[in-house]
Amino acid sequence: MTSFLLRLAVSVACLTSLASASPVFKRTPAAGACSGDCSGDVHDPSVVYRADTDTYYRFTTNNKISIAIAPSLGGPWTYQGPALPDGSSIDLPGNDDLWAPDVFFMSGTYYLFYSVSAIGSQNSDIGVATSTTMDSGSWTDHGSIHIPPSSSYNKIDANLFQHDPSAAPLLSFGSFWSDIFQIPMSNPPLTIAPDAPAPTHLETNTSSRPAGLATGATEGGYQFQWDGNYFLFFSSGNCCNEPPNLVPQGEEYKIMVCRSSQPSGGFVDQQGRDCLTQNGGTVVLQSHDDVYAPGGQGVMIDPQQGGRPVVYYHYVKPSVGYAYDQFWFGWNALDFSSGWPVVVE
Repeated sequence: MTSFLLRLAVSVACLTSLASASPVFKRTPAAGACSGDCSGDVHDPSVVYRADTDTYYRFTTNNKISIAIAPSLGGPWTYQGPALPDGSSIDLPGNDDLWAPDVFFMSGTYYLFYSVSAIGSQNSDIGVATSTTMDSGSWTDHGSIHIPPSSSYNKIDANLFQHDPSAAPLLSFGSFWSDIFQIPMSNPPLTIAPDAPAPTHLETNTSSRPAGLATGATEGGYQFQWDGNYFLFFSSGNCCNEPPNLVPQGEEYKIMVCRSSQPSGGFVDQQGRDCLTQNGGTVVLQSHDDVYAPGGQGVMIDPQQGGRPVVYYHYVKPSVGYAYDQFWFGWNALDFSSGWPVVVE
């Protein structure tokens, strides 16, 4: 009996040891709560907090850049109207629709960068408008920022970044083709800098993909500075497909990131792969549960959450539908304690 009890005790101890050594897999948190105008035309959101009115402004693709406002990131969101009711002065197809807004506050003025293009077209351009309030109808359109044309990139998906108030603002842009580039801007940022060199290539991915899917499927670069590092967030994969034409699992939209010690690269992923020459990129958020194809992201410091960094994005709820006008606005807090952004509750 003693021998049996001893063997039993050893077995239990071994099982306990194995259990304690097993990896702990954390479940990806659900998208943050959202009320009000949270679905429909909420593609490619850009969110800005206006401190003097304690109001969040959300800008999204289509309808000449839709504006919604809310008292918190979770809503309730209320549609306010278009940013540019008359469209853009850029004389290209798509100038009465407008895509991919990015809003930046500098020296008392808000700058709204937008894209003029058509699906699959490289005949595109980036424009800018200004406002002192961000309200619908208050924006003055200044037209093109005059990025030089090139067969290497598509002039859409702008994001303005300034790592230091004394430094020249930098604009990242690009979608498919050779992916994401960066160019210095004038100050104020109404045009590219007069002595701007050729755009700097920040990121590309030439990994082979299933038949019928284009290589270089990255876009929507968004730069963010945290704890002395520079992070390039971007969307990778295919957006906006509906059954029965969904892309193979893993090829749908997802949010990726690369990191650098300098604002213009070189960027690497968490495994040390170069994001320009070695197809690098670390997944931040991908499809899970009732969240499908998250992307079109931005990152902000949320003052109502004690200054926590937050990633916001659009996504599909498969339980609701995949149609273009059924997309949802989502957000999650980020934890950088590991040196890399991790989605947390």
